[in-house]
Amino acid sequence: MRKILFTLLSALVLSACHKDKAAPLQPVDIAVSLQLSADNSVSIPYKGAVVTLTNATNNNKYKDSISTDTNTVFFQKMIPGTYNVSVELKLSPEAYLAATGQKVAGSVIYTGTLTAAAVSPENNLKVDIKTGGGSDSWVIKQIYYAGSDTKDGALFRDQFFEIYNNSDHVLYADSLYFAQVEGVSTASSSLDLSKGYYLKATGQWDWSLSAGNTVANANTDYVYSSMIFRIPGNGSTYPVQPGKSLIIAQTAINHKVPFTDINGKEVGVRNPDLTVDLSKADFDVYMGNFPGTNPLASDLNTSTTHVTVIANPNRDLILDNLGREGLIIFKTTADIKSTWKLLQTPDNNPKDTRLYFQIPKAGAQIFDAVEMQPTDIAKHTPKRLPADLDAGFAYVPNGAYSSQAILRKTQNKVDGRIVLQDTNNSILDFVVIKADPSKNAFTSK
Repeated sequence: MRKILFTLLSALVLSACHKDKAAPLQPVDIAVSLQLSADNSVSIPYKGAVVTLTNATNNNKYKDSISTDTNTVFFQKMIPGTYNVSVELKLSPEAYLAATGQKVAGSVIYTGTLTAAAVSPENNLKVDIKTGGGSDSWVIKQIYYAGSDTKDGALFRDQFFEIYNNSDHVLYADSLYFAQVEGVSTASSSLDLSKGYYLKATGQWDWSLSAGNTVANANTDYVYSSMIFRIPGNGSTYPVQPGKSLIIAQTAINHKVPFTDINGKEVGVRNPDLTVDLSKADFDVYMGNFPGTNPLASDLNTSTTHVTVIANPNRDLILDNLGREGLIIFKTTADIKSTWKLLQTPDNNPKDTRLYFQIPKAGAQIFDAVEMQPTDIAKHTPKRLPADLDAGFAYVPNGAYSSQAILRKTQNKVDGRIVLQDTNNSILDFVVIKADPSKNAFTSK
């Protein structure tokens, strides 16, 4: 009998120990405090700042705002884990004048982001916020990278993006460049950072180790691309009025109806509602006359004006439909092919013969930059755009082949002209819509 009791007691103790080990994680409190970044010397009120926490595991969002004259907001009883923190603070012209003594025409927006692990009973996170971007030049308004259904839609051949004149005067698109920015496309969680060609802090390529690199600040003063295109023109060929935009398509046809590809095969679409009509696009990319390229069968020689291809190892303008992408628009007076250095990725993979232009941030007038990431947070890749170009990223929640696009928010209206929000933080600047190439897609203020 004693043996039986001892056995039962032992089992109970072991069971209790097992339950303790399997006990759920205890909730934690998270305090988020805001501070101006080092390059801001003024003092501003933080009241009204909106702070959003996004759980990196399940994508759940928690939002609160600072309602007192402090710089801190508190989130209580949160699930321990890794959170992406984003902050947006809008100061009215009156509040900005009172704080800085400077007059402005519209609201001034401060933003900040942070990724942090919340694991202790109390977590105090500090987020630097700063003003960024501007509203007086070209911005990327819409990017449709996801494509449409693989069977019922148009796959990825209906991709496009939209460039917008966010200024109060006419801009000329002539010689405006756009480029797809190179970066590590492996999920950050899968990287082996012990390999010497990754930056340990970010997991991004360490371009300073690329064969042939001769500059000291290869990772901070430059971005890299093997896919660069230029809008043609003589300087005044393509005027764009204030508040108007341009559509650049992969192929400028109506993807809602059947077409005949370059091999003479008729290609249909089962559900036209899933895709878009790009027959009225302003420009498209045609690789059929680019040396050494075997273009996609869908790469038609349309009557739409083709952009000039500076470099492109792909068979058309192909945006990564998973979201591992970054776009920049810029102008430069440099002769790109003769003055900008070409480098391989620093892993010097013999199977990858592509070369990437080393684009100087100081030598190229970069008007706008937008980074995208995969829908699944576990598949996020190392950030490919530096924070001074885009502190965040955007994505479509339904992922690849979803017919969804990202659209830049409306900030305000000035004399009837819509001014789009550009804080250099795509987490805050974009919303998600069904792709719309009509040029009439805008959010409410």
